[in-house]
Amino acid sequence: METFSGPKLLQQAEKILLHPIHPHLISCCPTMDLIALVTDEENLDVYRINGQRAFGLKRKSSDTTVDSICWEYNGQAIAVAWSDGYTDILSAETGKVIHKDIVPPNIGAGAPRISRIGWGLNFIDVEAVKRRTGSRKQKFAAPDTTTKVDFTSATTEEWDAFKDDTSLEDFLQRQPDLQTLDIAPDLPDQLAMMDVETLLPKLPAIPMPPVTPFMRMQPQTDPGAFGSQAQVDSLLHSHHLKDHNAVDMFIRCTDKGTVHPSIYDSLETVNVRLPQAMSLKNSRPLAHTSHPYSPSHALLMEVESASTKLAFVPLTLRFIPSAGIYLHLISSKTAQLQNLLLYVQQCLQRIRTFWKHAQDLPNKFMRNISETLEEKGQGGLVDNLYQLACTGFCTSVLREWLVDELAEAGHKRWDHTVSSSYTTLLQLLHENLLPAVDRCSIVISRLRSLAQYHDQCWIFSAPVTDFTALLTILQNIRLLGHTTLLYAGDEKRQFASFSKWLRYEIDFEATEPGSQSREEMEGKDPGVDIGMVLGYVQYGLTNSDLAPYLAADSQLPSEQRVAPPASYDETRKAIDLLKEGASYKEEALSLEHVFLHLNAGCTKLFHQISQWQEGNINMSSGLVLAEGSTPDVVDMRMVFEPAQTDYISTYIALVPPTEISKVTMHRLTHTPTIGAIHKDLEAYAVTTIHFAPAIVLDVKFADDKSLLVLLETPDPSNSKESMHSLVSLPYTPSPSSSPQISQPATMQHPIPYVPISPTSHASLALPSGVPLPPSARQTLACPPTSEVLKKYTKHVFEGRFAPLRLVVNGRKGRRVVLVLGSDRKHYRVLDLDFKGKKEGDEGDGGVERREEEESSSSDDDDMDVDVEMLGA
Repeated sequence: METFSGPKLLQQAEKILLHPIHPHLISCCPTMDLIALVTDEENLDVYRINGQRAFGLKRKSSDTTVDSICWEYNGQAIAVAWSDGYTDILSAETGKVIHKDIVPPNIGAGAPRISRIGWGLNFIDVEAVKRRTGSRKQKFAAPDTTTKVDFTSATTEEWDAFKDDTSLEDFLQRQPDLQTLDIAPDLPDQLAMMDVETLLPKLPAIPMPPVTPFMRMQPQTDPGAFGSQAQVDSLLHSHHLKDHNAVDMFIRCTDKGTVHPSIYDSLETVNVRLPQAMSLKNSRPLAHTSHPYSPSHALLMEVESASTKLAFVPLTLRFIPSAGIYLHLISSKTAQLQNLLLYVQQCLQRIRTFWKHAQDLPNKFMRNISETLEEKGQGGLVDNLYQLACTGFCTSVLREWLVDELAEAGHKRWDHTVSSSYTTLLQLLHENLLPAVDRCSIVISRLRSLAQYHDQCWIFSAPVTDFTALLTILQNIRLLGHTTLLYAGDEKRQFASFSKWLRYEIDFEATEPGSQSREEMEGKDPGVDIGMVLGYVQYGLTNSDLAPYLAADSQLPSEQRVAPPASYDETRKAIDLLKEGASYKEEALSLEHVFLHLNAGCTKLFHQISQWQEGNINMSSGLVLAEGSTPDVVDMRMVFEPAQTDYISTYIALVPPTEISKVTMHRLTHTPTIGAIHKDLEAYAVTTIHFAPAIVLDVKFADDKSLLVLLETPDPSNSKESMHSLVSLPYTPSPSSSPQISQPATMQHPIPYVPISPTSHASLALPSGVPLPPSARQTLACPPTSEVLKKYTKHVFEGRFAPLRLVVNGRKGRRVVLVLGSDRKHYRVLDLDFKGKKEGDEGDGGVERREEEESSSSDDDDMDVDVEMLGA
């Protein structure tokens, strides 16, 4: 097969998989060298760029498939949407599931499927970030001109006219240096944002459940979301909570046309859809994009009315600029409170698990001897053990059980199981549960202070007394936790004495009567506190004091389960009555039952925030882009162009399904906050690039300047052969460009756009709008033989590799493009930012390939450097 010549990009990696990949389920991490993909086995696999598997997520069940995947904007997590509507979120640093089975939105009959996930960052104070970004150039100076300033001058007014080299990517990196970015709030806001929790020790990881002999026959136990310290830190002590000027938006779009934005990681469901007045038969989101400077997210949707249309639909999150800096405080604290509730819930589950584990094995040992004693009419085991401890008299049945059944091995198992379980139980109470309850109190107190400071019609619509009720419940949990801690410590000490005494009795009864060994043991002090032994035999052995506190909510009577939460005084009274042996309120002492009241109260609090968010979200308009069948190749990007400081431009590239040799570019220039599309749309232009006879396989936006186009060009000398090339076109216009419509035109630098008259915008609006006619569109002819296309060709593939799809990710200085082969098993990773040197140049005299050098012909062998990493 012929090898086609042409420019080459640096190949960083190449891999061939065992199973085919779903082309629409492959994505690159924006900040780390990780590649996430889903094979036809419906398993998520994440590989490092060298081909080594990093982590993954197995298929949930045989009847579920993966519908969508999406990386977090900073690459710290990846979301996986399943066909049953549930979503899992994995940490990119640990590979563990940090949010499992996020409940699907409730939108009526039928389970919705998540067809698209969007995950982006939105700044609260955009102007503060804009002042920190930009190159070190004088304001209002001409482009590409650098002015020097004498910083030793008498005045400092000129100093403020300069910016440093901080860029938007510095805010979006995985671990942004917030001190270097220097966007801390003013002193009053700093006082409001002060967090005492930073002075508290970190919460530890929750221990794994105890190991039992039956675990070999069961599936591996899930350690939960807090199984390691890294998981605890990422959920409860994450650095993103310190970024006071940004909110992390997580948006799920369903196949039923609903959109569900939430502030990550609060994950409270908000349902938004196009107005019912549009009378649309169906709508389906296809793509999502956003920009940190704009509270309006852009959606590309397929809508059905009288015909199928492709529309641009803005999703405006008005609550971001309306709440100001307090939005971050509320979002971060509610998200932290949700995670703390999960942490407390898992602590209580583990406490009950270890306590039950401490009871199961002794009950198994005691069950047989109790039945034997009952059959022979010799009383119960407690009576016999009590008699043995007080008088030293041991019946034959009890002696046989101690020597033959329990023996030394059984005692070791008993001692190890109970001792280790009580130790872990005390650790969970003292180091995990109680500190987490204290943190919950701090968070709710912060939210209560905000509710007291603002009007009642603000974010929190409920009275302040609701927060006070939650603090009372936390006070009850803290009291019950301390009481349980005291009882558990007493029982552990009592059991230590009992275990030592029991081992002495086993060894003593194993000796023969009248033997020297027995005489020696009779004269030897066993070294145990008989009082503690008798106390444990009477209470802890069969009737533990922990039982009322660790009782499951399901074990309570139905009338107690629906009772209102007890007050602090009622809880103290119930504890005192239990000590005295009188009747008491069982529901007041159950930790799990009291926690359910706390969880229900916090859920109402989260629902208030969701209602406020839903009331400040707008998705009521749209702009028709095309009509007919939905294209398979689409991509969109929102760009901030410094030449238009008051506007944002959204670019949409698509390949019409009936004209696969064309790329249609839609450019919409609009205000950062979009209310009604026909009012806030400043300019709209459409440009069609015709690559015939080449076929467009895929298009992707590489960054804010370059559009990558994957072309398949037939070989004129051999009809069975085709050449595949990767073309990088500049798509953002320069400030001075003002092209006129010409049919057809030649390819310019960059792609020209001719806006239509603003009076025509209303005719394009949903639901009755029609697409822009061909006469109002700019058409560019760019055949494969043109010098313009050769000028922008970045890579030519050899004949043996037939590409199918592109995946672009990364930021300035580390951008890569992943090219998936037509067999859906083979992919390559090419470096878009590698700068080679001219052949013959050595040392410091080498000249890097810059933009002006790339304008030369791709046939110049001196400029094209084919570099491959051996062993990648």
